[in-house]
Amino acid sequence: MPIYEYRCEQCDHEFETLVMRKHETVQCPQCHGERLQKLISAHAVGGGAPDTACGSAPCSPEPACGAGACPACLP
Repeated sequence: MPIYEYRCEQCDHEFETLVMRKHETVQCPQCHGERLQKLISAHAVGGGAPDTACGSAPCSPEPACGAGACPACLP
């Protein structure tokens, strides 16, 4: 599925959206701005299973998800 991640240059909101057509105009869901920066998605770069159950980077020494509550982070 063509799901892309964006950051709005007007309000700095980050979001992901489904883009069905190549030339479809995407707007920020928060401020409706159209000046967007396409972000590199972890799914687009991926290639393997995530290192933790939450899909973030390894939990040592600090959990990348910020919570440390992932099953892989818990002792």
